[in-house]
Amino acid sequence: MSIMSLGKALSKRGFFWGVLIGVFCWSLGWAVLIFGQLGRPHPDNAWVIGVYDAKIQAIENIINKPKLLIVGGSASLFGIDSSTLSKELGMPSVNFGTNAGVGTHALPDKADAYVGEGDLILMPLEYRLLLWDGFPSYVTLSWALQHPSDLLRWNFKSLMWGFWHLPAARVWQGYSNLQLTLASDRPYGPHRINHHGDQILTEASERSKEQWLKLIRHPPERYDEYLSASTYGLNLWEYYWRRWQARGACLLVIPPPFLDHSSYHTPASEEFFDGIPERVRSRGVDYLGKPQDVFFPVEAMFDTNYHLTDEGRSVYTRWILDMLDTVGSSCLPLR
Repeated sequence: MSIMSLGKALSKRGFFWGVLIGVFCWSLGWAVLIFGQLGRPHPDNAWVIGVYDAKIQAIENIINKPKLLIVGGSASLFGIDSSTLSKELGMPSVNFGTNAGVGTHALPDKADAYVGEGDLILMPLEYRLLLWDGFPSYVTLSWALQHPSDLLRWNFKSLMWGFWHLPAARVWQGYSNLQLTLASDRPYGPHRINHHGDQILTEASERSKEQWLKLIRHPPERYDEYLSASTYGLNLWEYYWRRWQARGACLLVIPPPFLDHSSYHTPASEEFFDGIPERVRSRGVDYLGKPQDVFFPVEAMFDTNYHLTDEGRSVYTRWILDMLDTVGSSCLPLR
């Protein structure tokens, strides 16, 4: 080998190692910045924490009685009339729904401490919450940064994807003294739930022009493209379902209220939605009805494709009661 060829080879090798060392140093520095602010409070999570505190207090006020516990995201928060369910089923109820973005690791884990013998656990789980593919959203990441114990349950794929996609602004904010007080005009928070944990002030007349425009412009979800083969979320839910069944709780998964769209009536979408009930039942839990039963027109939605107006809530709650009457489950208490 000539001196010139040797020099070129060494130069290429040096460049390679330089890039490798540079990437390593950058990654290490980024990791240090992330770990340095783990556990710090952030405004993203303030309303969810406030709502959870209020709902936990409502659960703790129920003494030695089987209860109805509604577990899910904001589709449950906006969609369930817990007072009506409580009266019809003859048991105290708490709507434990908050924000599906908290994630498929954290949300069932949060409910786990409050599931007991004889409880009825009703789960109108949003599709990404139920069938999560392991890629965390910004909301999930922000929640996990404040609650780092959740990260211990994440798999390598979720951790690495989150590590690389976490916005730098969110990391810097973790070191700042940001305002955590919830203003009374905020649409979400403990000031906007009743004593059962249901969202209030959601009548259609309360919907703003901006909220209406957001609804009619809402693009369709493409769940059939990336959740059809996902098993990660179902595996996580099955872990908790088995724990809760072992304690003597009755578990029912139901479709969440969902904004209808013409694209959901194509063969690919119909195949996806039609397959969900069996995917749940194969994990040993009853699934009542089918997703298309509770596709709602835009007029029934409040401010997102999962949030019902108060009027829509009444329709959805009546559908739940009718399903319990006509289909039921072997573990349901007699009415």
